[in-house]
Amino acid sequence: VLTMGKPLTAMPGLTRDGVLGKWIWQLAEEDALPLEEITQELVSQYLRFIELFGRKPTHLDSHHHVHMFPQIFPIVARFAAEQGIALRADRQMAFDLPVNLRTTQGFSSAFYGEEISESLFLQVLDDAGHRGDRSLEVMCHPAFIDNTIRQSAYCFPCLTELDVLTSASLKGAIAQRGYRLGSYRDV
Repeated sequence: VLTMGKPLTAMPGLTRDGVLGKWIWQLAEEDALPLEEITQELVSQYLRFIELFGRKPTHLDSHHHVHMFPQIFPIVARFAAEQGIALRADRQMAFDLPVNLRTTQGFSSAFYGEEISESLFLQVLDDAGHRGDRSLEVMCHPAFIDNTIRQSAYCFPCLTELDVLTSASLKGAIAQRGYRLGSYRDV
């Protein structure tokens, strides 16, 4: 996470009053990202995950997709490849991927917003099929409401996503299209 909360390492070039925030976009536009600080924070968050869960994460990604910034992506892609873990990557963006980087063939952020439905999800799958994607990550945010989620502007769509994604009919429609549900462990 590089867009909110307190970092695990000192990041004077990215924090304000010790807190991370959405000003990272402005720094990226100005080509003023503190890349060494970001690298140190990536390593620290990775090691903290292992410390807490006793295993490597299934994959790397980032809140608000900041790992896809052109300045940050090479750092994260190289680190993921070195660690032997998968990375969420939008292959439609023009990046050179390390040869040994594990990722899905496709990524879609289209299942998002106020018009969430089973038909929208199936359209995402159909579009991926037309592109020839054999594996696909569909970005989604299903959630039960808690105090953290309640503060989000996307609070109620999270509940709709949960209903759609847990429906029995969707599971059948996914299988009919030749997809099977999986995780980054399968990539």
